[in-house]
Amino acid sequence: LQQISRAAADLFFEKGFWQTTTREIAEACNISVGTLYYYIKSKYDFPQMFSKVHTRDISKWEREVRKDMENTAPEVMLRKAVRKFVYLIDLRDKMVLFWYNISPHLEWAQLQDIVHTEIRIIAMFKEIIDKGLREGQFKTCDTLLAAINIEMMCISWALRGWNLYHFYTIEQYAAVCEQYAVLIARNSDNLKIPRAGKYRSVEAQDLKDVWDLHRKQSPNGHGSETWIRPEIRGKRPI
Repeated sequence: LQQISRAAADLFFEKGFWQTTTREIAEACNISVGTLYYYIKSKYDFPQMFSKVHTRDISKWEREVRKDMENTAPEVMLRKAVRKFVYLIDLRDKMVLFWYNISPHLEWAQLQDIVHTEIRIIAMFKEIIDKGLREGQFKTCDTLLAAINIEMMCISWALRGWNLYHFYTIEQYAAVCEQYAVLIARNSDNLKIPRAGKYRSVEAQDLKDVWDLHRKQSPNGHGSETWIRPEIRGKRPI
């Protein structure tokens, strides 16, 4: 199921959900269409399949965070939870992107598992921040909104990959999310935020230059090709 889900997510990202056929998914998995139909009835089963994969990932993340939480200082725990979550988003980036793109077209039965999982993620971050408030490490006046903002910042690695992948490695972005999460929880601005890229700050013009370069190199290519990470193309981030 993991193999099928990954292949389907890649195809949905490249071609679009409506344009992708079950035959193409089967071919990407090196299995017959008949074998694919052993696991699904139609491609409309994929939203729920993705939700099962995502829910399993989040359950594992939640168990790991809770295991460390009792004996770990809240700020350290928040950093660890954020870092693990960012790497989890990186692992399933195309599935996350699919969910946010397709969700307006789904029925509640297809959405409820992923919605409940999102609530669990936010609740986990909120629990860490609440503990930090009780112990005097954090000062935010709204722990729920702080948790929501932290979760959304982490998910942006997938949702804004067309921008972020060109200027950050996953390690750099995870470090940025850690720092911002602590700032949000502290209601403070006294932490240094790691700068994008290795040598200089990133401006909006940099993003336009990257896109223009890709379009010149591949004028007839798919729009998703600009989403490919620099390290995958054999180039380092700016």
